Amino acid sequence: MPYRMTERGEKRREERRGQIVAAAQRLFAVQGYEATSMQQVVAEAGTSIGSCYFYFRNKEDLLRAVIEEVNAAIGNEIDAAIAQVPIGPARLAAAIDAGVRSLSRRAAVMRLVLAESANPALRETVSSIYVARVQRFFETAPELLRGLDRDLVAYAWEGALFNVLRTAVASGEKAEAEVLSTFLIRWNMRALGLSEDVIEQAIIEVRGDRI
Repeated sequence: MPYRMTERGEKRREERRGQIVAAAQRLFAVQGYEATSMQQVVAEAGTSIGSCYFYFRNKEDLLRAVIEEVNAAIGNEIDAAIAQVPIGPARLAAAIDAGVRSLSRRAAVMRLVLAESANPALRETVSSIYVARVQRFFETAPELLRGLDRDLVAYAWEGALFNVLRTAVASGEKAEAEVLSTFLIRWNMRALGLSEDVIEQAIIEVRGDRI
């Protein structure tokens, strides 16, 4: 019986924490990080300030949790998109395509992350999540590296992704996810030394009847 009580209590704590993170994500995306107070977050979440500080030391800690939650959701969508694609160039293209589309569907959160990326600690959080995912991908398909250093490739791709997204957001124009995705697929796969024929075939396999 005590074990079951502890299990139920843990579930309630996780649910309460999730409610706070979800409320913060909504408010940060609409109002901006700086304009949102912890009091507004707890009011939106329907909890207390004491409960909020039980889970998060400060607002920056809460923002980090929001970023981690969003990245986990994006990661799940990427995993689902590539699950049925054989290891090789097409899977690489599918991962890039799914990631860009997933980010584009979260435009408000993307703008928030890009705006706050000047904060070194938060920038490192975002960078480390993305880099780790690229590293894991190439652990399953090392032949695609063609002798290149996996970690250098991961950091180069991370820089390319965020600079392209930052430019798209700063332009003030609605960038088509497919345009951004196609550019990044070609750019990243050319950097690996893959041939144009291989790259275009990978895009066709991923896009199917969308092109």
